[in-house]
Amino acid sequence: MYEAPAAGPTLRMAVATKDGLRIDQHFGQAEEFRVYDVEGDNAKLVESRKVAAHALDDEDPRQTIMRMLADCRILLVAKIGPTPQEQLAGAGIEATDMLKGKSIPAALTEIYAAKAAIDLSAAVKDDGFRLLHAMLRVTDMDRSLDFYTRLLGMQVLEMREHKKNQFTQAYLGYGAGLNGMALELVFNWSDDEPYERGTAFGHIAIAVTGITALCDRLAAEGVAMPRPPRSQRHGENIVAFVEDPDGNRIELVQFSKP
Repeated sequence: MYEAPAAGPTLRMAVATKDGLRIDQHFGQAEEFRVYDVEGDNAKLVESRKVAAHALDDEDPRQTIMRMLADCRILLVAKIGPTPQEQLAGAGIEATDMLKGKSIPAALTEIYAAKAAIDLSAAVKDDGFRLLHAMLRVTDMDRSLDFYTRLLGMQVLEMREHKKNQFTQAYLGYGAGLNGMALELVFNWSDDEPYERGTAFGHIAIAVTGITALCDRLAAEGVAMPRPPRSQRHGENIVAFVEDPDGNRIELVQFSKP
């Protein structure tokens, strides 16, 4: 899991860039990464590392990148999916697409300043925080909808079919709609076996503000963060996943301004 960078003046970061000026490469398309040592507003280019030059026979490109960037704590990309982001976090690398399109010097300075500004003694500012939903995996969506609506009086607030990722998602709740606490049900089309008790729980979700600073603070406290903040694929909301002391996942969501 990603952890906060160790105390010290220098932070090593990698950038996916094609033109060498901006963060303009998607993680899955990048063939080269520039590595910098950053201290304050001073960024020193260490070297450029090409994926092809580090690849081993039959090695997955993601594994190559994680190995060749193992000494870096931050990876800046124009776009990255949740699965590779989580794999990188597991290798101790925080990958983010929050600064896509930005000039490299400005982005490196911004990241360094944010990490240096963490104050572990300050209280968390919880203005705008609220519980959003709890997620459960189910083996029969129709059966579950019948139970929660007909027998417990909930309403279906929203329902989506995700053909690409092969799952159905439904949000249920009472009068307040999605503005109140909701229950998220997820049916994975390829899973036809009952879940063992306890494995059906997915996560709870919390709406937050200042998500980047909050996640920096949590990482500095040693909180496991399988998915650092990233923009959602469909929309401008920013999402991160952290884990509580027992390993339960918590989804942090910062909604875009209307």
